[in-house]
Amino acid sequence: MERLEGGGAPRRWYRRADPRGRALLMVLLPLAGVYLCQLVTLQDGAAAWAWMGSHIQAAGYIYLVLLLAQLLLATLTDSLLCAQLLTTLPCLLLAIASHLKQAVNGIPLLVSDLAMAGQAGQVAGFLRPGMSLGAGTWGAIVGMVLLCLAAFAWSHPARPMPWARRLSALAVLAVLLAWALLSPASAALLAGEEGESQAMRNDRLGLLAGLYSAARESTMAEPDAYSEDGMNRILLRLRADAEETGEPEEKPHVILLVSESFFDPTRLPGVEFDADPIPNFHALAEEFPTGAFLSNTYAGGTGNVEMELFIGIPSAFLGAGESLTSIQDPTAYSRVPSLARVFGDAGYETLFVHSYGDILYDRDMNIPRMGFDRLVYQDDFTVDKTYAGGYVSDDTLADELIARFEARGEEPVFLYGLSMENHQPYFAGKFDTPAPVSATAEGLTEEEQGVLDALLHGLWDADASLGKLVDYFSRVEEPVILVFVGDHLPGLSLDAGGTLYTSLGCSSTADTSRWEPEELKRMHTTNILVWNNYGAELALPAETSCTLLGTQLLGWAGVPRPLYFQWVADAGEQMLLYRERLFVAADGSPHHEPTEDCASLVADWKNIVYDMLYGEQYITQALTEPPGS
Repeated sequence: MERLEGGGAPRRWYRRADPRGRALLMVLLPLAGVYLCQLVTLQDGAAAWAWMGSHIQAAGYIYLVLLLAQLLLATLTDSLLCAQLLTTLPCLLLAIASHLKQAVNGIPLLVSDLAMAGQAGQVAGFLRPGMSLGAGTWGAIVGMVLLCLAAFAWSHPARPMPWARRLSALAVLAVLLAWALLSPASAALLAGEEGESQAMRNDRLGLLAGLYSAARESTMAEPDAYSEDGMNRILLRLRADAEETGEPEEKPHVILLVSESFFDPTRLPGVEFDADPIPNFHALAEEFPTGAFLSNTYAGGTGNVEMELFIGIPSAFLGAGESLTSIQDPTAYSRVPSLARVFGDAGYETLFVHSYGDILYDRDMNIPRMGFDRLVYQDDFTVDKTYAGGYVSDDTLADELIARFEARGEEPVFLYGLSMENHQPYFAGKFDTPAPVSATAEGLTEEEQGVLDALLHGLWDADASLGKLVDYFSRVEEPVILVFVGDHLPGLSLDAGGTLYTSLGCSSTADTSRWEPEELKRMHTTNILVWNNYGAELALPAETSCTLLGTQLLGWAGVPRPLYFQWVADAGEQMLLYRERLFVAADGSPHHEPTEDCASLVADWKNIVYDMLYGEQYITQALTEPPGS
């Protein structure tokens, strides 16, 4: 304990008044913050230093922004500790969230993910019990604690700054911070190539600047060719090519069940099963159309698959900082084309049934805007609920879909169901009972075997729910179409890094940013089955996608399609899917970017989407209104 000169109160270690020490600490804290974020991202101390040394401009930019923000907050609060907590701590938490998402889903944190920050507790529940944070993360946490202790020791200046000087300093710092964030020089540094993924941004700029770069491009940019004349030319062409379709004599009921992480596990190489893991799907596939389903996501993000299915807008068209579930202008959901709205205009009752809550993807706000008559979540179920794997069982969902169908009115029904039981995480002991089917593969560890067993249990139960629905609707006298589809492949991450896919040799790496087009397509492919009870010949291509399924469903049901869905149907003759870093042409060939022969289609489609979401809506009403209006 020290004593002040001339007597007075003792100066304790946590009341350091050395201005040079405090100034040095203020300079070093932001630099340490940059390093700690990269340590969490790369999980290797030497790699984090190497990145900073090889990306001096990007690291320097992040350091400058953090320094100015910290100085501004320290000046405002007179507390270096407060400034440290308000700058470095949020950055570190973002880095940890991004690392965990990368480990589970193979992609880092996106700006659009921040829309679900309020549901962080629910999202954290999708992590495996006891999942390791990683040595780099723990090192960064220890480093953060030490930095906070140092900031605490030198937290307050020797003498408070007079308010006149403080206000002047705040004004100068605010101007400098705004310049650092918004200047043309920063824009040039942050700008990347068109179609750059978030992982690529993070490699080039670091996590923090990578996220900020995406946020600057948060909304869809206005296409160069966007104009009223151009949009009217597209409209005239569509009207000239529009098909005249009559409604069927008896409208079929339409059941669309999107099954969480469903796919045919017999595609996994080297895995041997003691019984058919999805017997109902395979038996039905011998009589009814099945095919490959191209999803716009991998390992997670069901809401985006669901939304693209409903509205037929390719996810690649949106800005880097938004997704189909987080369009910047929320009123857009009331005017975009909507499968539910089209069925409703055709006289259908429309129901949305999900065996979970409404807290994710802003479903509580966006889904009603899209025209569903009724939304049913797990708390609204009328049947007795059973649970499996920590979620409402798929068997319960099937019972609820049947109950809702039986409670219908006189109108035909469009009944959308979304399951939850087979949702991640996957781990040994996820289910209370043994898996109904066993599988083995050479060289699997105990953890890998546990992941495989949990996966197969969920798939078996999903298949059983399909069997229950088909058994029920087979006895219904009115015509029924049932479409059963997997939303995306499951994320089968492992504690030691990698995934079950990499262990089995069906994927080259857990890092999705390193996948070539062929692997991207393979890892974005699930399975679909189209069943009906009235002998209809429903044509299902060998490959379809979340973009095209909605308009195909309208065609199978004989529901007249608005011009926009007619556009999507026509576009399907040239392309199947367009998402970040994956474009699949109509012939099934995958590419990172659209092919040259599809350039005109993509350009026109971007204009249409921009007109609906952010533009002047020159032709939006004409594209989305019911035929004959």
